[in-house]
Amino acid sequence: MDSHVGNGRVVLPTNVRPIHYDLTLTPDLTNFVFHGLVLISLDINKPTTGITLNSNQLEILSAKLTNLALKTESSQDATDITIEKANETATFTFAEELQPGTTAVLQISFKGILNDSMNGFYRSSFKDEDGKTHYIATTQFEATDARKAFPCWDEPAIKATFDITLRVPTDLVALSNMNVISEKEVDHSGKLKGDSTKGPDAAPSTQKGDVPSTQKGDVPSTQKGDVPSTQKGDVPSTQKGDAVGGRLKEVKFATTPIMSTYLVAFIVGKFEYIETVTENLPTPIICRVYVLPGKTEEAKFALSVTPLALEYFTELFGVAYPLPKMDLITIPDFESGAMENWGLVTYRSIRLLFNEKTSDLSYKRHIAYTICHEIAHQWFGNLVTMDWWDYLWLNEGFATWVGNLAVSNFFPEWDNWSYFIADGFQMGLSLDGLRSSHPIEVPCKHPHEIHQIFDAISYYKGASCIRMLSSWLGLDIFLKGIRIYMKKHAYKNTSTEDLWAALSEASGVDVGQFMNTWIKQVGYPVVDVEEDAEASTLTFKQSRYLSSGDLSPAEDTARWTVPLGIEPAPVDSEQKTLLTGDSVTVKLEKGGHYKVNSNYTGFFRTAYPAPALERISHSIKAKDPLFTPGDRVGLLADLGALSKSGHVKTSLLLELLESFEDEDQYVVWVAIAERVNVLSSVFYQQPEDFQKALEKFQRKLFSKAAARLGWDTRDSDDYRSTLLRKLLLTNAGCSGDETVVVEAQKRFASYVGGDAKALNQNLQSAAFEIVIHCGDEADFEKVLKCWRDANATDQKLGAIGALTAARHPTLIQQLLEISTSEEVRAQDIGYFFGGLSRNPTARHVLWDYIKTNWEVLSKRYEGSMALLGNIVKNGVGRFAHEDMAKDCETFFEGKNVNDISRPIAQSLEVIRSSAKWVARDAEDVRQWLASKGYLA
Repeated sequence: MDSHVGNGRVVLPTNVRPIHYDLTLTPDLTNFVFHGLVLISLDINKPTTGITLNSNQLEILSAKLTNLALKTESSQDATDITIEKANETATFTFAEELQPGTTAVLQISFKGILNDSMNGFYRSSFKDEDGKTHYIATTQFEATDARKAFPCWDEPAIKATFDITLRVPTDLVALSNMNVISEKEVDHSGKLKGDSTKGPDAAPSTQKGDVPSTQKGDVPSTQKGDVPSTQKGDVPSTQKGDAVGGRLKEVKFATTPIMSTYLVAFIVGKFEYIETVTENLPTPIICRVYVLPGKTEEAKFALSVTPLALEYFTELFGVAYPLPKMDLITIPDFESGAMENWGLVTYRSIRLLFNEKTSDLSYKRHIAYTICHEIAHQWFGNLVTMDWWDYLWLNEGFATWVGNLAVSNFFPEWDNWSYFIADGFQMGLSLDGLRSSHPIEVPCKHPHEIHQIFDAISYYKGASCIRMLSSWLGLDIFLKGIRIYMKKHAYKNTSTEDLWAALSEASGVDVGQFMNTWIKQVGYPVVDVEEDAEASTLTFKQSRYLSSGDLSPAEDTARWTVPLGIEPAPVDSEQKTLLTGDSVTVKLEKGGHYKVNSNYTGFFRTAYPAPALERISHSIKAKDPLFTPGDRVGLLADLGALSKSGHVKTSLLLELLESFEDEDQYVVWVAIAERVNVLSSVFYQQPEDFQKALEKFQRKLFSKAAARLGWDTRDSDDYRSTLLRKLLLTNAGCSGDETVVVEAQKRFASYVGGDAKALNQNLQSAAFEIVIHCGDEADFEKVLKCWRDANATDQKLGAIGALTAARHPTLIQQLLEISTSEEVRAQDIGYFFGGLSRNPTARHVLWDYIKTNWEVLSKRYEGSMALLGNIVKNGVGRFAHEDMAKDCETFFEGKNVNDISRPIAQSLEVIRSSAKWVARDAEDVRQWLASKGYLA
């Protein structure tokens, strides 16, 4: 293995480079194996007799090299094949040396396992209406799992073109990145019907990807690697879902553009689709959404968004979408939310399917955003690709920002950016408030490090910093720079500096100087505001924010270039005010009437002085238009974070929350609920009277607004009011509002009794959770039956969320056993563990269960480290006592947890930060609750 000079990356040698892959695969959906043949065209860069590429969990059957530099083709078999499992490589040694400046074709025959780990070339399944199981062969290659499907140079900068051929049962759908160019039936000898074993189809050098049974270099029909009709690789005619008589077809796809291996995709299974065509592009693009049989009705919303996104990004980026089609497809077993494979984007069903008549409206925004995020990747990531995983944020941070930009453009009534401030923005700030965070641009040397940075820093801090930069430069100038970047680097690889160069060219300012403090440093600042007596002269000071509140002088050396976003603008500021050093002072035209970080475009926390917070509180009560919904969301989140770190007393947060009793915006209520629920979660081990007082405070906050909206829908309801009703009723009911609880129980009884109209789809999960929270084992069993009977994924998830609110240890244990049974897909364990983690009465039972079953869980998710990392975070991340941090450390001591070392470290730090918060402010909260009459 070579290393990039000076950075220690484990990468492949550079003696040869692939320029084209011709890949033929025959998946066996009965025995869960696949056979493959790949012909890789190579440029020879250095004299060599050895070729090393990536291969993982594949059995290499044979390797042959054809030198194309000679007048007559010269082929040689590998004299040695060496597999290095640790580095996931295969090295082929040949007797005759290859010379630089020449070309060759490396032909490899291999086979592999269709695993059940949700990565590489793997199997998924579903049951039809008759309860019979059907299997799907599908792919998930990001970051380094293409090597599990075929031998390749599995690094993002080593781009090539691809010809994909799939041999599959005739009644199954075969899909890949490109469009189908031919489809022919294959007879049992392995030959195409009507084709000859002689002529152009028989020669590897002229017929790409074919595997004729008598051609030299292929595997004869009696040897390993062939797929005769009665051996592994074929699909017997008695297997449900196969073609009659076990017939196979060979499906060839058009040649791809030059692309990275992690974006290659191929899928085989029973699917249906609906389609449309873009209307406003010079070259129309066929858009299809593929779903499991019977699900096409649920694909209509996704299909409506897809052409909008293609047209929008074509205009935004100034570069045409280069493929002839855009397929979106749901996969029943899928580790992440979606994957941007070029021209064939894969999704969890909850991120793509929506039924206007039965689905909970809260999922609609997530679906629209996920589609826009993945389609944005078709340009930003696929067309222009990061040079190495250090620059993952270029892909994910940008797609997160521009995906939200698109949703805001398509659905302005959703107030999407305010929701981003409440959600993704806060996730980025929360993770980056830890010592165990990492810079946006983070060195990755070995493949096992890569998956650990697919986190809130790469996605949400990255997106937030892009949003900050676009606001600072101006959106039009920013997008001008993006178009320069796209055109200059199309089909190539880039680093962060390439993006800064294009944006600097468009803006005429040194973007790198502005942004490097945000990209290359870990953490972010808290900006303290100091006022003079008239509050007309303001001084801003920055220091690093740590949620633990114990920042040392040695840790407080970083400084950021902070766009303060002061409104109204200071009188002495011709340009946007920047804080670049320790402090800056400005003057206001009108003392006291101001806000910092307008619309929360800056990635920092603001610490207002107490008099300013009091004025802001009055402004919020008076509906002052200066403070937009996004501002109010950010203000609440800032004060919550500053309470945790000890910058302010938690009683100040509680005081501010009381100002929002008459709030009318859904997204602000989301932020209110988050702050109150965090307090209940962190202080969960305080005496019962303390917890009851917090519950009473929550009830007072939510009950008035819940009563105003009620349970019945209205003709005037829109997206936000519909979601607000659900949020208010859930929080009021779960905090003990007797009127809400009684109505929830009444409607629930009618619903489970057969009256489907008793609960509309947007209130089912609210009623379920209230009933579980306030009910008994009989209610639990009824909701459990609703979960089992539900056909739609969103209905199932709503029921799971409610079930995890159970309080009785027996019911919690029952739910844990269900979560790891065959009744629940491996991908869905997080919904159970996440909900139980949020439930203070369940989290200790959950952690004990994880410890007891660690060997089973770690084995089950050994190929899905992101899910295993989340299991750890859910298991311990919401404790608030040093003893639990020590218990976690003791448990993982001596275990091989290199692949989840970062989630463990972050979970430990969160526990200790919460423990310090409790120790620091429990008495402060108690006194405030008593002073307000909540504590008897």
